[in-house]
Amino acid sequence: MKTVVRRYVTLIEMMIVMFLIALIIGVVAYNYQGTLAEGKAFKTKAGKEKLETILNLVVSENSDAEDDIEVRWVDYVKASPLVQNPDALIKDGWGQKYEVKYEDGKIKVASKRYEEYKKSNPATMFNDNSQQE
Repeated sequence: MKTVVRRYVTLIEMMIVMFLIALIIGVVAYNYQGTLAEGKAFKTKAGKEKLETILNLVVSENSDAEDDIEVRWVDYVKASPLVQNPDALIKDGWGQKYEVKYEDGKIKVASKRYEEYKKSNPATMFNDNSQQE
């Protein structure tokens, strides 16, 4: 009769496998974090451009809006037929409200977190050196 030799997994083998799994998850999570920040920056850049367009349309249609555009810009965005989800548009990719300024006949939309992102990531595709602010 033949004897059956059973092979068991040792504790050291299990620990090595768990270490390798944790290492792979750490690398993936680190890369994913950078991708999330880039996605937030993309959403913010697109939101800024859309807000500037909408608010410029508001000012061009209603000259009285020039006086209170900095204060009531959220109301104008919510009332605009061009906006499907105004609650999402009034906040940047990090969930903070945009800052709107009306200077010299131009509307400027800014986001502090977006500017911080551009400064801390100089190699990002969102740094536009052709525009001087």
